Amino acid sequence: MNDTSKPRSIVLTALALLALAATAHAQPASGLQQTPDSARYLISKDVGSERWAISFNLADNTVTGNVFKTDGSPPSFVFCKITNVTEAAVPADIQYTLDCSGADACTAAPCTPTQWTPIASGLVIGGDFLLPDETKSTYGGNVQPIFNASCALPTCHAGANPADDLNLEASVSYGNLFLIRPEPDEPYLVEPFAPEASILYQRVISTDSSERMPLFGDPLPAAQIDAIRNWILEGAAEN
Repeated sequence: MNDTSKPRSIVLTALALLALAATAHAQPASGLQQTPDSARYLISKDVGSERWAISFNLADNTVTGNVFKTDGSPPSFVFCKITNVTEAAVPADIQYTLDCSGADACTAAPCTPTQWTPIASGLVIGGDFLLPDETKSTYGGNVQPIFNASCALPTCHAGANPADDLNLEASVSYGNLFLIRPEPDEPYLVEPFAPEASILYQRVISTDSSERMPLFGDPLPAAQIDAIRNWILEGAAEN
């Protein structure tokens, strides 16, 4: 099927998607909210004459949602898979590469995969679109690099027998921290929105060298401690 035979709304969706990063951030009637479980960002933004209501799902790296039109016609839908993330220390500078498909409304069950049409491949969207304004710290861009340099080392929190059974290597670290209690009666290693209650933060700011992380080493620089605190304060998302 060539482009001229696609449904008109799918073509318009493709054009809007290609213009997304350049136009949506400047629109006044926009909003973004993080879900209480820190698992996704809900984004509602005007793109040209359309209203985009989409979800950035952190667990499976997808961007999905609805495209509402001003002419009263049924909405269209988008499904995007994030294929690559170029991390950055400044969250707004992170670059997400997406492959996207679009579909018109499904008029009756069953809705089928064949109703979806590829509309964009290799599309790059910035962190200034997918993350809340003034986000100070992300897991991939700010926190994991600290672990890589100071914690996820062969003699510490890495490998087959990590210290305290806590592996902080990139492939497993988040699942080993978020809402995890070392013991049933202990605080969480990372409690979202609550840095002072999180063991991770307590350990990096401790003044006791036998407790402070990195163990028996110099304290982390203030900027790195702030990055960990800000990430937890902002919901400790796997962003």
